Amino acid sequence: MTARRDSIPAADARFPAAFHPPSAWSVFAATVVKDLRIARRYLPDLVGRFVELAVRALFFLLLSRIVSVNAASSPLGQIMTGNDLAIFFLGALLLFTFNTTALTSPVDSVMRDLHNGTLEYLYSNPSSRYAYFVGTVAANGIVSMTVFAPLYLALVVMARPGLGDTGMMLLTCLVVLASVVGIGVLIAMLGILWRQVGSLVRVLNILFELLAGAYLPLAAFPPTLRRLAYALPYTWGYDLIRYYSFRGRWSTLLPVWIEWLVLVAFAAVLLGLSRFLLVQVERRTKRSGMHLL
Repeated sequence: MTARRDSIPAADARFPAAFHPPSAWSVFAATVVKDLRIARRYLPDLVGRFVELAVRALFFLLLSRIVSVNAASSPLGQIMTGNDLAIFFLGALLLFTFNTTALTSPVDSVMRDLHNGTLEYLYSNPSSRYAYFVGTVAANGIVSMTVFAPLYLALVVMARPGLGDTGMMLLTCLVVLASVVGIGVLIAMLGILWRQVGSLVRVLNILFELLAGAYLPLAAFPPTLRRLAYALPYTWGYDLIRYYSFRGRWSTLLPVWIEWLVLVAFAAVLLGLSRFLLVQVERRTKRSGMHLL
């Protein structure tokens, strides 16, 4: 049985004839606004992050006054202690400020949407999911600037780099951030498939903080650990930050221009891989059903 043509109601004039999905930029902007509002409602969390980084910074500044790195393990070619060691530690803390931002923000967003029952909605509408994740990272990055800015200023005051080196330190942080965003989205996709990925995030935190050379020069590592460290983007970020903060006196693992190529390659590959996995997760949910979410 077929319905008569004149029995079909006319289109409602309130809706456009053709639906245009929101642009990636509008999704990004809306996500940033949403997450900034959430951050404003939960100020104790921001205060806790600030206190955590402040305690770390004070601890390593105190440590720099009572320990030293011998000349054989120091890329400066001399004993590293006092102010030099403080600059060494601050460079690591500066990069590590954005670690939580890029690494855990996407998976935290997935877990929150799973808990609130909004993940199915996000994956059933035609908006850009990648823009949604990047917006989450951007909002968290804006909040993290309240911690990053004082650390960056402290490093500049202690190291006194030139204007060019100061800008290159900031650029290094941004490229490392792009790399870790890719890792964060990858973990978020695994969070959709496996639900529980908190242990994976903790392992990566340990690798980025210890194995990549945050608090010990790689020259002091055994050769096997040093080779493993080369596979982490933070290793090259730490090395470049220290090269610029020590105004070129730091002996880098590779020539500086090669390290930049490695760091940019990490960012490009990880961002591309995360986007690919996002597409695969979407295809799987469409094929097997939204109940997977």
